[in-house]
Amino acid sequence: MGVLVGLLCATTWACGSIMIRDLSRKLDPFTLNAPRSLVGGLFMFALALASGRTASYGDVRPEQVFFLLSSVLLGGGIGDTCYVQSLTRIGVSRAFPVASTYPAITLVLGLAFLQETTTARVVGGLVLVLVGIMLIGRRRVSSASERANDSAGLAFALVAALCWAGSYTLLSPGMEGLDSIMVASFRTPALSLVLWGIVAMRGTTDRLRELSRRDWIILVIGGLVGWGLGSLLFLLSVQLVGPTKAAILTSTSPLFALPLSALFLKEEITSMTLVGTVLAVVGVVLVS
Repeated sequence: MGVLVGLLCATTWACGSIMIRDLSRKLDPFTLNAPRSLVGGLFMFALALASGRTASYGDVRPEQVFFLLSSVLLGGGIGDTCYVQSLTRIGVSRAFPVASTYPAITLVLGLAFLQETTTARVVGGLVLVLVGIMLIGRRRVSSASERANDSAGLAFALVAALCWAGSYTLLSPGMEGLDSIMVASFRTPALSLVLWGIVAMRGTTDRLRELSRRDWIILVIGGLVGWGLGSLLFLLSVQLVGPTKAAILTSTSPLFALPLSALFLKEEITSMTLVGTVLAVVGVVLVS
């Protein structure tokens, strides 16, 4: 059951990226993620309320609040913003595998700042991740503008991975002794408030009014899938098989994104992208 839940989580995250690709070309990242995070946050809060977990809000220490909010602002605010920028430039089939290498970057941060030990398997995994990213980044382009667009897209995906890795590093001390669903029920709404504040300051709410009914359906369902259901499945996976196995299972998400992007978005999957994605996923599994 734990394996099944972990693979469903990976599929959910892949589907979430597929659903927002077209919307990422109509809305800026803040305006896109504000309603998505609100839908996901309300879902997690309703789940915490229904399961009686809201009573433990008072157990969160001030320093934990700092770590938890910092992690969600870094990962969900800056990281997701960079990821959406990457999607608009290089598509799901290339942006998602690169951004999904964040577990390997998390390990590098752990080696640098938390004095974690390394092994030959970990080093081999990191090498595979780097080779995979290089292969995904290789593509024949016909003009300097396309080359610049590709470079910017890959850079945004790598920054997203770095932010997500930093978010997980900050999340560890913030989560100590706390219930996962309770934590998610206030982290995501807090991020949504920040994003809506940015949208209000930039005056981009009119862009949301211009969306069609179909766009709004995709936006709401995407929020439920990516920010709500995906978070719930990940927490359940951690509970059933532990954080290490859950990380391995969910790191297979790019393998689900490739066929979905080809089927629904008509993106071209080159042999370099396919091999690079497989190498990167294998590398992340070894690191995990």
